[in-house]
Amino acid sequence: MSCVDGYNVCILACGQTGSGKTFTMMGTKENPGVNIRSIRELLCICRDKDTVSYTVKISMLEIYNDGLNDLLTKNANAALDITVQGKSVSVPGLTQVQVQTEADILNVMEMGEKNRKIASTKMNIQSSRSHLVVALKVEGSDELSGLTSRGTLTLCDLAGSERISKTEAEGQRLVEAAAINKSLMALGQVFGALKCNALHVPYRNSKLTHLLQPCLSGDAKCCVFVNISPDTKDVAETLSTLQFGSAIRQVSLGKATKNIVPMKNTNTAE
Repeated sequence: MSCVDGYNVCILACGQTGSGKTFTMMGTKENPGVNIRSIRELLCICRDKDTVSYTVKISMLEIYNDGLNDLLTKNANAALDITVQGKSVSVPGLTQVQVQTEADILNVMEMGEKNRKIASTKMNIQSSRSHLVVALKVEGSDELSGLTSRGTLTLCDLAGSERISKTEAEGQRLVEAAAINKSLMALGQVFGALKCNALHVPYRNSKLTHLLQPCLSGDAKCCVFVNISPDTKDVAETLSTLQFGSAIRQVSLGKATKNIVPMKNTNTAE
């Protein structure tokens, strides 16, 4: 609802490799995950607004070795980078597909998911080697007032944190693990700065945090799923993940007005 009203909303899944983040976010056809459930709700809310016309566009990218890969393009070698204009963060050249129905979105997401980089490690036979970011940009135009709202729903399946001693990563897997851990550390630094209301928040320390800046600043709203492994051999990672979750739940982004006017003018990332 907040996204439809013109706010940036983000849902993240974090935790060690193999702890079920991708299942939480993607799920299966029989048991859909957070992505599909939240998209269904968003489309339902849009349909219920009789006097407002909505345009919804979806994009999918992965952050692999701190580089951006467009998962919906036919030109896999196209270079992407993040640009900033004022408070707006964007990725010029990123493919955006206009969608109207849940079926449209499912087709797009299925295509993008096939292009995501996965590999086998000692701890996870299908380990995601990248952060997956699905973004739905919602623009509403009120026929009565003439006002326009712009909000973005960002759904992020983070790659899992890894202990090299356990995954026994070598070669390219080792390079990937180092990039994953570095970006997750940067995310922790951002949450730490937000928690203590620091004057400087290090969003630009990684592509992941830079891309998520509009979702983790201002009056944006963010929900984090903390995934842990039930295996006793993973107790050290579990404690670390729970401590991370305990710390970030104390973060308070900009206070939004309780009774939000449905058509809120806002300068959000495009």
